[in-house]
Amino acid sequence: MTVTKRRFKELVSTSDTAKTAAKEGAPEGTLVIAESQSGGRGRAGHTFYSPEGGVYMSLILRPRFADYTLITPAAAVAVCRALEGLGFLCGIKWVNDIYKDGKKVCGILTESDINSGWAVLGIGINTVCPGKDAPEIAGWLYDGKADNDVIIDRVTNGFIKIYENLPDKSFIEYYREKNVLKGRKLLINGKEYAYKYIDDDFALVVSDGEKDVKFICGEVSVKPV
Repeated sequence: MTVTKRRFKELVSTSDTAKTAAKEGAPEGTLVIAESQSGGRGRAGHTFYSPEGGVYMSLILRPRFADYTLITPAAAVAVCRALEGLGFLCGIKWVNDIYKDGKKVCGILTESDINSGWAVLGIGINTVCPGKDAPEIAGWLYDGKADNDVIIDRVTNGFIKIYENLPDKSFIEYYREKNVLKGRKLLINGKEYAYKYIDDDFALVVSDGEKDVKFICGEVSVKPV
């Protein structure tokens, strides 16, 4: 895959811009990057606070496989590996967040139109302190200046290596190893469960005390110890 970067000072959302480009025929590998976003968002309509200083990017994909749900966990692994390579100890919170020291430093959102054959992978990383208006859960990587281009390239190149062989799911063991939910009590859609495992389709398997329950999506909170 050849990556072509489209850079902007500010966008409402890199993913909105990338989706428009995908619909207009932009090739796979088109990477939309913004220095800030005025309307960044995550799953289920949540906002993603995106002031100047962070990494905000969306990659256009034209998948040649059926299971688009693999894109998000693959991206989580790519981000975690990239940050690990820079000396940061991070973990993956199912299904699409990266945590460092108990704080969220990265959110991932994949949007797609399977009938039209495109997907847009959006990644937001708090490389520096996002400021006093950031949510309490937000963390960051560097206390000083960050080289965002290095992070963008490491994440993008790492994702492409996984993406080229995505259906074999060879990255699942790393995903499980970095999973921050292991051994925890969880709240999912308002109900309490005990974590059990991540299955071979990246679904979250938990117990309600009587039976196992499988989630392919949902809002997960970790109960305080």
